[in-house]
Amino acid sequence: MSTPQYSDTPATMQPNWNADGLIPAIAQDANTGEVLMMAWMNEEALRLTLAEKRTVYWSRSRKCLWRKGETSGDIQRLIAARLDCDGDTLLLQVDQVGGGACHTGRRSCFFYEPGDQGWMLGGTDA
Repeated sequence: MSTPQYSDTPATMQPNWNADGLIPAIAQDANTGEVLMMAWMNEEALRLTLAEKRTVYWSRSRKCLWRKGETSGDIQRLIAARLDCDGDTLLLQVDQVGGGACHTGRRSCFFYEPGDQGWMLGGTDA
């Protein structure tokens, strides 16, 4: 069976940094596919993440790099990194070590669901 060829797809791509020199990075559990969190990376954060095989993000509020789990111990080991077709979003497949990816202590940052009164705690977080 042959692999489809897409004529409009370049063979190489570079990250398309936004005006602030950042790119969104989505962390996904490499085993389950669960989306854990979204954070920002600058060029140095991406370089360090690829070199260390551990996620390093850029904190927009503190204006500095932060290694996931540096204080909580809940680190993310990098399994694979992918750049989307437009080059403007990263997907980081990770091994989430420790309790969770969210600063609230939850496994995922995505726990609010739409409801009649606005966005509410959903599922087991209610």
